[in-house]
Amino acid sequence: MAEFRFREFGSQVRKWRLAFQPPKTQREVAREVGVSDGFLAHVETGRTLPGIRTLRSLADALGVPELDMLRAAGYLSKAPTPPRKELVRDPELRLFFRDDWEELSNEERELFRDFVRMLKTRLRRRQIRRK
Repeated sequence: MAEFRFREFGSQVRKWRLAFQPPKTQREVAREVGVSDGFLAHVETGRTLPGIRTLRSLADALGVPELDMLRAAGYLSKAPTPPRKELVRDPELRLFFRDDWEELSNEERELFRDFVRMLKTRLRRRQIRRK
């Protein structure tokens, strides 16, 4: 017998899908996300929980902010994180994240993440060379 450990999340996904006017079918959403109809049915019934990449695609297909999707799936804490003072000290970057980040498409955000990963790799290599 299949377990239904993710019922609450599945129910939320179904609500988001049916909130469209007219409501989207499971088949439509599954095609947009790149998964099978059966897989999406298992998600909505709570039998399975998608991985992060699939959740991002699902958020995009349902018009839900990624953070809301990841929180609903239990990947992030539901409690809001308290703001840190001067997390980003550079004024230009603070303005970018405050004003422009929300306007980026998912593709542009992923490009930004790739750029940050590349920078982190370069910094690690630089630290290794110094040792």
